[in-house]
Parts: sequence; structure tokens; C-alpha cells
Amino acid sequence: MKRKKQKAASRRKITMRVPERSRSARIKALHVLSDLRRDPNLTLTQAAKDREVSRRSIWKHIGSELKRERSGRRIRVTKSDRIRETLNIPSTKPDVLTPIHTRSSKERYLVGEWFASIKEAGRRDFSRLNRFPKGTYIGGVRLPTGAYEVQKILEAMENSENPFERLYATAGGA
Repeated sequence: MKRKKQKAASRRKITMRVPERSRSARIKALHVLSDLRRDPNLTLTQAAKDREVSRRSIWKHIGSELKRERSGRRIRVTKSDRIRETLNIPSTKPDVLTPIHTRSSKERYLVGEWFASIKEAGRRDFSRLNRFPKGTYIGGVRLPTGAYEVQKILEAMENSENPFERLYATAGGA
């Protein structure tokens, strides 16, 4: 009796539709995490109120990044995380966004810094963009820093029918 070769089971990524409300709560929880990292004196309760998200949602989405101190009262956050998130950046074509799959808070922060420098370049201040590291790839996508590409992105943002969402407005103080 012959044995058939068994093919290795291929892993397929199952995409599920996440309700908009859950997606919104996750994004708000990530913003709370960012706020807590930026301001060590901010409490979890105050950060949750500021971002209009419940503490329950915060513990659900980013609980692994929160640590209680020995006293059991104060909650601290980790310095960085491995939470995956897909961010969209504008492309050189109007109303076309390029998705970037980030794998950590450092990558999300870098995308935010890049977008803030693009916005400043739109106000004719290229100093921040010149300081941004050239040839940076995140999730297989290069963050454009060349003058020609940046100009094309700014023109596409101006010609866009839908104004680009301000996803990165809080990153980098822009």
C-alpha cells in the first residue's frame, strides 16, 4: 500500500471584520498608552477620561503593557511594545493611502514622526524632514524623504477630495 505525501498545512491568515466600535476602542487605548509613556505623572484614569475610553477597554487591548507597582496602587507602562497595527500614509496620488504594517511602538512612533515632518514641510519648514533618517523601511514600505517625492505627496494631499485623517497629529508634537 502506497502512502500519499502529505502537504504541509499552509497557514492562512483569517481576516475577520472587526466592528468599528471595537476598532475605535483599540485605537483610543493605543493613544492612552502613548499618553502614559509621554507623561509619567498622568494616571490611567485621567488618560482614559481624556481619550474617552473605558478602563475596561484599556485593560482588554493593552493590558499586557501595564504593570502595577509593588504598592499595588500606581500603574506604570512598559517602555515599548510589540503590538501590531496597520497605519496608512498618503501616497503621491490623491485619495490613495499606502498601508504600513507596524510591529512595535517604535515603528508607530517613527511613522508619526515622518508624518509630522511631512506636515511641517507643507508649511515650508524642511528642517525636521532633513533630520529624519533617509532610507527608512517599515513593514516593507519606504518612508519617502526626497524633496521631489515629498512635494508630490503634499500636492496629492491638497488635491484630495477627502482630507487626510489626522491619525498622527499627536505624534511628535505637530
